[in-house]
Amino acid sequence: MDSHKEILALIPARGGSKRIPRKNIRELWGKPLLAYSIEVARRSKVINRVICTTDDHEIADIARQYGAEVPFIRPAEFAADQSGDTEFYMHAIAWLREQEGYHPDIITNLRPTNPLRRVEVVDDILETLLRRNDVDSIRSVCRSSISVFLMRTINPESGLIDCPVNVPREGPFQTAKQPLPQSFLLSSYLDATWVEAVLRTQRSLGQKMLPYILNENPIDLDTEDDWSKLLSQYSSYDAYLAAQDQSGPASFRSADMKSSGKDL
Repeated sequence: MDSHKEILALIPARGGSKRIPRKNIRELWGKPLLAYSIEVARRSKVINRVICTTDDHEIADIARQYGAEVPFIRPAEFAADQSGDTEFYMHAIAWLREQEGYHPDIITNLRPTNPLRRVEVVDDILETLLRRNDVDSIRSVCRSSISVFLMRTINPESGLIDCPVNVPREGPFQTAKQPLPQSFLLSSYLDATWVEAVLRTQRSLGQKMLPYILNENPIDLDTEDDWSKLLSQYSSYDAYLAAQDQSGPASFRSADMKSSGKDL
């Protein structure tokens, strides 16, 4: 593993969140939400730099208070409701190269909506990617209790039951006599991409994504119900850590990192 690679952590925190207004700086357990992502990134043994990418000056000031850099304000066109990760990745890469001559090898995305991270897991995910220059990126996933082969959609035009793309209607996946393939849910815990792959594919995760399998899916704070659920489960971040320690650190780590990097 090359320990000399430069890893940049981006904390995306736009000001125009709709379902939970101003959620990135809303107080959670005595701190603004984005503080948890900044602090875990700063405690990492492999992350070299922590930058908050935001379009909002108040968010920028709070991010600086908790130790993140804010060298630029994200342009409004890259912070709209429909803006994706690729837009702010490309903006950050270009700005840092043009203004500072800074060329990170890996960008990792620590979304503020997932405050329940452990630094040892963050480092394990990143160290896994450092060992794999044959893939574009790594993304945390968790096992689903329901196979995608059992799922169906309802056609909005006909109102009839339909199948998701590439899910067969008939055959062995329709019968309980055959074991169904394990399905996985994408998790917001952490993803990271080689910068070369971002530039080559013009996609934030490139094309070849390696899974890092978590044994639980920490809550993603997108709605008020999510927020209430988190507060009902844990009285503090320390209480969350204590609960995880009781179940053992292995409950958080992938036990089967033998994937060849197959796209998920």
